[in-house]
Amino acid sequence: MGDASSTEILGRVHRNQYGTEAAQSIADSLAALGPAPSSAPGPEQALETFLDRLAINQVTVQAASGRSDAVKAIARFMYETHNTHRVVAGNDPRLAALPWRDGGVLVRFDKANQDDPVSISYARLGVAETGSLLLYSNRDNPASNNWLVQDHIIVMDVRDLVGSLADAWQQVRKDYADAPLPRGVHFISGPSSTGDIIGHLVKGAHGPQQVHLVLIGHIDRDLLVQTGHSSPSAVAD
Repeated sequence: MGDASSTEILGRVHRNQYGTEAAQSIADSLAALGPAPSSAPGPEQALETFLDRLAINQVTVQAASGRSDAVKAIARFMYETHNTHRVVAGNDPRLAALPWRDGGVLVRFDKANQDDPVSISYARLGVAETGSLLLYSNRDNPASNNWLVQDHIIVMDVRDLVGSLADAWQQVRKDYADAPLPRGVHFISGPSSTGDIIGHLVKGAHGPQQVHLVLIGHIDRDLLVQTGHSSPSAVAD
């Protein structure tokens, strides 16, 4: 529900209760309260917090200095986990622009089906506060690519990291200020998992068993190790 709609509804309630107060008085009162307290990290701590939360959420990470390194990192992950270089991806222009030949990756730009073990998506944002990856679902980014596969590879630019969920929603509103909202806005915070009443945890019950992030940008190797991403392949060659 938008801010204007909320204000109007609260205004009606207030007028019905008190007779003469307008919705504007409620808007003024809300504005006077200021922003809600946030546990989001500052810019200096955002990347460290993000990597730390990703480790807690069981998202594996490979860092790549550029797009060519990202493709090579994807190729290595796919070969090590599924002995293949074939993968499905949406028609996102950022995915289409990657130099796939540099890693020998054979991409099918389509919707994933249940025979596809791996898919690739491109995250719009990362959220440091929760270790979440924000993906839009639209014609170029099928939702099935997020849920039907065994392993989900997500590519993200480190410059697209924000501190909090509030910051993420603010960016969503900016992205779609002059257009209808996408079909879905997905916050992915790790592999699919579910538990029963006696505590048995099952992965992959209603989504991928593994989420693997390829993070493009300058990432200090020591920071990766410090935050629990100490695999030898955590940094692309």
